[in-house]
Amino acid sequence: MLKVFGNTKALFLFISLFIVIFIFGVFLNSSRSYAFIAPRLSRNIPVGSFPFGVAFSPNGSYALITNADNDTVSVVSMATKGVVASIKVGTHPTGVAIAPSLTFAYVCNTASGNVSLLNMATLTKALNINTGGNPVNVVFTPDSRLAFVTNIHNNEVDVINTRQNAVIKRIGVGKKPQGIAISPNGKIVLVANAGGSSVSIINVSSLSVIRNIRTGKNPTSVAFSPLSSPVRYFYVASGKENKVYVYNAKNFAPAGKFKTLSDPSSLGLTPDGMMLFVVAYQNMAVSIYNAVHFDHIKTINLPTGPINVAVSPDGSVALVTVTSASSAAFIRIKKTTAAYAQVAPASPVVPGAMSAAQAATAITSPAVSAPSSNYIPQPFGKVATVYTGKGPSAEAITPSGRYLYVVNTQSSTLSVIDVAKDEVVKTIKVGDYPTAVSISPDGHYCFVVNSSSNTVTIISTGNYY
Repeated sequence: MLKVFGNTKALFLFISLFIVIFIFGVFLNSSRSYAFIAPRLSRNIPVGSFPFGVAFSPNGSYALITNADNDTVSVVSMATKGVVASIKVGTHPTGVAIAPSLTFAYVCNTASGNVSLLNMATLTKALNINTGGNPVNVVFTPDSRLAFVTNIHNNEVDVINTRQNAVIKRIGVGKKPQGIAISPNGKIVLVANAGGSSVSIINVSSLSVIRNIRTGKNPTSVAFSPLSSPVRYFYVASGKENKVYVYNAKNFAPAGKFKTLSDPSSLGLTPDGMMLFVVAYQNMAVSIYNAVHFDHIKTINLPTGPINVAVSPDGSVALVTVTSASSAAFIRIKKTTAAYAQVAPASPVVPGAMSAAQAATAITSPAVSAPSSNYIPQPFGKVATVYTGKGPSAEAITPSGRYLYVVNTQSSTLSVIDVAKDEVVKTIKVGDYPTAVSISPDGHYCFVVNSSSNTVTIISTGNYY
């Protein structure tokens, strides 16, 4: 009897141990992507001088990095892990964001008091939007129609209507607003007031501050949990207290806080809301934490001056701008087979073909809905040379971006260029000495001003629109 009992007890212990190991194994396997595989520094990507801001495109194919000391924006291809274009912008660019529509981006030029609009189809600067003061960071609403810009020395947030490309309202907030974030549903904007100890909450519908929350000293950065997160939090980095404060995103109640390294300057979350990246400027490192339970996962040491972090939309990569090294630290988070989100970029247009007014109109067009493979922008530069009639002097592009209309003053003709084919597909005789051309908003009519004959030629675009 004792022998049987002993065997039964041993069997019971064995089965119990097996069950424990099995459950732990399942947990380990399901949590491995974030809880048990720590991110690692993979490489450094050389960019411009004093890289500051960083933002991924919503489809994850490329990232923009502002270079504050040489007034440029580097376009980094995530496929090649290298810079494919450098765009000249305003003075001392800092914050940058790419519109969810993928068609344009805004760059905050802190020293020149304006925001540069970048055409993401041509990778060129289309125009500058005057804000005054010192714009620092920017976020877009999910529909790309509004942008919110922190203006650090004016103690305000400037609201830009992206259809007008103009400031439509200035919202007073706390002292020295710096970090800014928008909720996943686009209803709430958070502003970290670095000159005090508060976060301002802006209602997007009313464009007004609905509440100010007391938080840690010198809040520098804010971030929302994504929709896929198991929790609904927002996080605030306290630069002077070396802590991250956590709040309930629904009722703004405190949910916790935890210690970080010195001078946390930027926050970034993985798309599933499980990992929080905290850049520690003074400690020259980026620390990674469990975003739900606030446990420390890993710290990665970096060269002097790490300042901002962004996480790719698929959660596989984080980029940290490192000012002293003129580079972006490429941090591999996990292996993934998931493709980037299938969001098509804007239709390509010829560099230099759009006027500022036309570019402002073009960016409000909805993004093409058809899926595309990972979009990699082409290096900025000459694409093709297309010969037209004699004395080309003015141009207009159709709303679709497929055709470019060019008037030739000396030959009194209009050339229609197929942008994709880089060739003239139609030549039309117009009046004497044509000097201006315009396309109707629907693309169905072209208007040519003939200076010498005092006429306007109206042309049906037919299928060429």
